Amino acid sequence: MPGRSIVHHYQDPLDLIWLRAAADLGLEVQRSAEAYASYDGKGTLTISVAADFDADDSLAQMIFHEICHWLVSGIRAKDLPDWGLSNTNNRDLIYEYACHRLQAALSTPFGLREFMAVTTDWRRYWDALPEDPLKDGEDPAIAIAQTGFQLAQKSPFESVLTRSLSATAVIADAVRGVAQSSSLWSVTRSRHRLGSLLSRSEALRCGSCAWAVSGKSGLRCRQHKPPGKIAPAVCSDEQACERWEQKLVAADCGNCGACCRQGFDLVSVSPRDPFRKLHPELVQLHNGDHIVPRPGGTCVALDGDGAAATPFRCRHYATRPKNCEDFEVAGDACLLARRRVGLSR
Repeated sequence: MPGRSIVHHYQDPLDLIWLRAAADLGLEVQRSAEAYASYDGKGTLTISVAADFDADDSLAQMIFHEICHWLVSGIRAKDLPDWGLSNTNNRDLIYEYACHRLQAALSTPFGLREFMAVTTDWRRYWDALPEDPLKDGEDPAIAIAQTGFQLAQKSPFESVLTRSLSATAVIADAVRGVAQSSSLWSVTRSRHRLGSLLSRSEALRCGSCAWAVSGKSGLRCRQHKPPGKIAPAVCSDEQACERWEQKLVAADCGNCGACCRQGFDLVSVSPRDPFRKLHPELVQLHNGDHIVPRPGGTCVALDGDGAAATPFRCRHYATRPKNCEDFEVAGDACLLARRRVGLSR
């Protein structure tokens, strides 16, 4: 019997996705058992062969990790061997940690944080990262990671990373249900059809969320409203996303106060607003407009600190400015203010 002619050969889909990502960023990936991961500063990225990987390694994660190294080291690091790192001093350790933080920040929105986690001896630092790995703190790696994140939002990185992480998440959605508990695919997370990760609680529903608003056209989600556009429709009984919050009522303002704090820079007061005559000592002229100032970010009429015993309270709530009176609890501006002070996502 004549030998069969093989025309096509199998390739791992994740390998294809991330090899394309590397190529689109001007990197050629070579495989070699002589190095675990090495970059020559001339466009060639050498990554070890699969036989030398840990069981939870993948070529995709390795390429993603090296791209994150490039991002935290700066755009010009492409011309430096190993992105300018030698891993021989404390400075390089900080940049390694910054890479971890950036890797976690970029992969989390796609439900891939655990799937794309670093391996080897670095894993202990990764596992100790907070939910928001870019949140301000004392770790010197944070500021470097934040700068890398800003670079990741620019061309050509933004489109390449979004495409590659999105494609990886699509595969995860297809595989997760049939993966064994020992599989890396089992630790990926599902996403809501509007883009956010699903809540870890299957009991939570969109209809019970503070940011679901009913209207003539049905239920819509303020959390996923694009700027200048109508909020997208949701079904009341579909599983909520991780941005779900309990319904807000006026009584919740006491432990929030976002709109009276750093949620907004100032409150403008119109010429006919009674507040100007009732409280002239609280009104200032600012760039031609009358405003209620906020020294240090807090309204001059705000009392309290948000604690149960000393909730936020406006000293002149009954006669507050018209702009404050029109402010809607759980409205678009409320969500914006809460996001700015870190109370909502």
